[in-house]
Amino acid sequence: MPARSLFDAAAAEYDAARPSYPDGLYDALEAATGPLRGKLVLDCGAGTGIASRQLAARGATVISVDLGEQMLRMALARSPGSACVVADGHRLPVRPASADLVTMAQCWHWFDQRAAAREIARALQPGGYWAAWWNRAEAHGEQWFDRYTEALVAGCPTYSWSHLDRAALPAVDWILEEIVAEGLLEPVSWAVVPWTRQVTAAQWLTDDRSKSYLIELDPAGREALLGQIAGIIADRFPDGQMLVPYSTKLLVARRPI
Repeated sequence: MPARSLFDAAAAEYDAARPSYPDGLYDALEAATGPLRGKLVLDCGAGTGIASRQLAARGATVISVDLGEQMLRMALARSPGSACVVADGHRLPVRPASADLVTMAQCWHWFDQRAAAREIARALQPGGYWAAWWNRAEAHGEQWFDRYTEALVAGCPTYSWSHLDRAALPAVDWILEEIVAEGLLEPVSWAVVPWTRQVTAAQWLTDDRSKSYLIELDPAGREALLGQIAGIIADRFPDGQMLVPYSTKLLVARRPI
């Protein structure tokens, strides 16, 4: 039985409300890998194509790869004619040494990282790059956000951001450990890009509906938790207009020449 994407159940919400990535993220990526223009990029775990579209806007030729058929249907609807392939990122549908860059936006933690590292190295040309990045809200210490996080911890058994612990991030060796463990890739750089997200309360709640730890809840529990979150947000942002500090964290490695 082939693996399926948990996120297909919330593809519409994902497409409607997940944030894109700041321009500074792609500036940092190009500083590490060279210009994206002309590169063949495999965007793994592409979802509804958020990063794929931004990579293409910088001149890359992008193949969007995801387990989720519904997710990729959303990506194709937004970018008709784009290359979207339903496939497992552990078994990429490309010839050896064919890609200039493999990207994994918001998804590296879903992979068997040693197995994925071997497959990434197989797909990359010598000197080609792997990059992973994550958006994360950084409003820790603000009362509303601490209440929000506590509600998620209490209500979602699978909620965890331990793989992006803020205090540990500068020591990125532990994050890159699995990608380089097979000796096929070498670490290149890391970066943290701060930015501010302007979002409505309704969009925030729609975004939450696309999170794995809420998708997994039974419908009654999910709606109860979202109602609690809506109350927390309304207390802090009564006009429904939110400004939330964010950061995007980027890791880059390379297949040796």
